Amino acid sequence: MRLMYAYISIHSENYTEKVQSKILENYLVNILGFQKVSHLTFCKALHGESIRLRGIPAGLNGNYAYDTLEGIEEVNLIEIDLPNYSNDIIETDISNVAIAISKELSWIIDEDRGLNGHDRLTTTAIQ
Repeated sequence: MRLMYAYISIHSENYTEKVQSKILENYLVNILGFQKVSHLTFCKALHGESIRLRGIPAGLNGNYAYDTLEGIEEVNLIEIDLPNYSNDIIETDISNVAIAISKELSWIIDEDRGLNGHDRLTTTAIQ
């Protein structure tokens, strides 16, 4: 069981490339089956756990600060929040979502990705 906040970060190399929020929303909702919660915030149920994902505009060093995502039209960072309870099945499914997004956008999954099973993500997805 997880006791601290954990997430997976997916971002463009050096945070320089951005994706339009409408394109990201279309991909997440229509291809990956997420539901839109609010602008650039999505969720999906996986094995009884709710997985939350956010698109975020980040600086060139990956830092960010925002009061609201409303009005943001482009993002260069996606964070997938990991649930408090996790097991191998949930972690594999979350890894598959992260890999699908990274391949679709040609982005990078951070090496420190928050999952117990670090070997679940292939090195080709991490780049």
